[in-house]
Amino acid sequence: MAGLYEIWQQAEVWRRLDVLSGFVAMCVARDDHARRRLARLVDGADAALSASPPDLGVASDHLDELVRWADAEWADHPHRPV
Repeated sequence: MAGLYEIWQQAEVWRRLDVLSGFVAMCVARDDHARRRLARLVDGADAALSASPPDLGVASDHLDELVRWADAEWADHPHRPV
């Protein structure tokens, strides 16, 4: 059984993934290649978090890649989540 800290970490990754993926989805709405990349990252993180037991390391790797992408492309965007 997961401890409280692990549950908190998992919830934090879910929350960050949800907010940042929504922002990126808005930014790449007209770019099929970018939408596929976003779907791959989100699906990979979702699968890792939904596994039994959850693989927080893999999910965090996908989230980190999404953060790097957002930092590289939209660092100055006024609505970019921090």
